Amino acid sequence: MTMPLRVLLVEDNPDDKELVERELRRGGFEVHSQRVQSGEELRAALRPGAWDVVLSDYCLPGFDAPTALSILRESGLDIPFIVVSGSVGEFEGVEVMKAGARDYFPKTLLTRLPAAVLREVEQARLRYERARAERDRALLARAGEVLAGSLDFQETLERVAHLPVPELADWCAVYFSEDGRHLKVAALAHMDPEQVARGFETDRLFPLDPDANVGPPKVFRTGEPQLLPDVPRARLEALARSPEHLRRMLALELGSTIHVPLVGRTGTLGVVMLGTTGSRPHFTPTDLPVVQELVRRGALTLENARLYRESQEAIRLRDEFLAVAAHELRTPLTTLGLQMGTLVQRARRESSADMVERLDRGLRQVRRLGTLVEMLLDVSRLSTGELPLSLEGMDLGELVREVLERFEAESQAMGCALRLEVAPGLVGLWDRMRVEQVVSGLLSNALKFGARQPVEVRVTSDGEVARVVVEDRGIGIPEEQLERIFERFGRAVSSRSYGGLGLGLYLARRAAEAHGGRVWAEQREGGGARFTLELPLRAVEQAVEESA
Repeated sequence: MTMPLRVLLVEDNPDDKELVERELRRGGFEVHSQRVQSGEELRAALRPGAWDVVLSDYCLPGFDAPTALSILRESGLDIPFIVVSGSVGEFEGVEVMKAGARDYFPKTLLTRLPAAVLREVEQARLRYERARAERDRALLARAGEVLAGSLDFQETLERVAHLPVPELADWCAVYFSEDGRHLKVAALAHMDPEQVARGFETDRLFPLDPDANVGPPKVFRTGEPQLLPDVPRARLEALARSPEHLRRMLALELGSTIHVPLVGRTGTLGVVMLGTTGSRPHFTPTDLPVVQELVRRGALTLENARLYRESQEAIRLRDEFLAVAAHELRTPLTTLGLQMGTLVQRARRESSADMVERLDRGLRQVRRLGTLVEMLLDVSRLSTGELPLSLEGMDLGELVREVLERFEAESQAMGCALRLEVAPGLVGLWDRMRVEQVVSGLLSNALKFGARQPVEVRVTSDGEVARVVVEDRGIGIPEEQLERIFERFGRAVSSRSYGGLGLGLYLARRAAEAHGGRVWAEQREGGGARFTLELPLRAVEQAVEESA
C-alpha cells in the first residue's frame, strides 16, 4: 500500500528530480511534487498544509540550501527540510543541520532517503497533532468562559460566531431559523469588518433557498454535519443565482468549509458554518470533532439565552397586566368604599346595629381589596425602578399603635391577642404610608400563621436605628426558607393551605431598603417566627430642626 507524499523540490536539474522521485516511489510513496529554482518561486509555493517535506539541492545558480531554509523559517511553517545534493560534504551537512535542516544525503546514497523522509514526516505529523490538541483544549476551555458571560440572546450569538476566529477558522457564520424552515445569518465573524459587512449584505440580497441540497439548508434539514475540504469554483458557479451573486461568493475566498447543525434540547435551532481561506490549511476530518463540540456548547448556551429571553418577556407581560389590572380595579374599589362608608354612617344614624356590623365587614373587605390593588401597583413600580418616598417627621410608636388598632377586630377573629410594647419618643424622617405598609404586612403575616397564639409587637431603639419586632408562636419558618419568603411571590408554605399573593414580605423588604433600612426573619425559640424592621434614626436631628 502506497503512502501519499507531497514534495516541494528545490532543484534546478529535471533529471535529478526524476531520480529523487523514483527512489521515493521505490520506498512506498505515491509522490506529488513541484520543482522550484529560486527564492521567489519557493516563497510563492509555500502554503499552509500544501507540503509534507521540502527536499533541496545544496547549491543552485544564484541560490542555495541555507537560503532556502531561511525562507522556510520565515514562513513559520513546520515542514521537514532535507538536503539532497551531489556536492554536499560533511562540513556543509553539519552546518545546514545546525541551521534547522532535518537531514542531508549525497545523491549517491539515495537509498536511505525514503526511510528518512518517512521518519521526518511522521515526526512532523505528531508535532502537528500535539499542537492541534493543545489548541483545541485551549479553545474549548475559553469557550466555557466566553459563553457563560451573557444571557442576552443576540450577544450570545455574536460570541458563538467569534469563538473559532481566528484560532480555528477565518470565517464563522451562525445561521438561525425563526420559523423552523428559513435560515438567516444572525451573527458573522471575520478579522476584517468590511468582509463582515459584505457577508451580511450578501445574505440580505441572496437569501438561502430552504430546499437547497447543499450547504446550510441541507444540514439544517438532515441534522448531519458537512465537511468540504475544498471549495472549487465550479461548485460556487452551480450555486450562484446571478453573476453578482457569484462575484460575491468568490470574494469570500473560501478554501474549505464545515457546516454543523446547531442542535438544542427542543430540536435544531440553526447551522454554524466555519470557513478557511488561502491563508491557512484546509479543513480535514480531524477538525470536525472540535467544531462539533464547540457548536454543541454554543447551542446549549443559546437555548438558555432564548429561554431567559422568553421568561423575561413573560415577566414583562405579567407586570404589564398587573399594572393595568390594578389601575382598572382602583377606581371602582374607591367608589365602592366611599359608598359603603356612607351607608355605614346612615345605618348608625338609624340605629341599625345589625346593618352597621354587616356593612363594616363589607367595608373591611373592600379595604383589603384596595390594599391588594396597591400591592400590585407597587410591584409594577418596582419592575421599572425604586419605590417613591414622601418623607415626613413622624413618631414610629404612634404609627405602630394605630396599625394595631386597625387589626384589633381581625386579631380577635383569628384568636391571636395583640401585645404592644413601645419605647417613647422615636421620631424619624420616614414615609408614613410605606412604614405603615411594612408594619401592616408583618402583622398580617403573624396573624395568618399565628395558630391562635398571642402576637407580640415591640418598638425599640439603640440610638442609631429604630426597630419594630413582631413575634408569633405559630408554625414557624424552616431555616432554608428564611430568605426565600422575601422574594417576589415567595412562599414557605403551600398557597392552598394559606392564601395571599406572596407579595407582602417582598414589598416590606423593598420599602425598608428604600429608607436605607432592612427587614429580616428568624426562628423564635420555643416555636414561631420573629420579624424585625430596622429603620435608620440618623434623620431625627434633621426632623427636629425642620419642625423648630
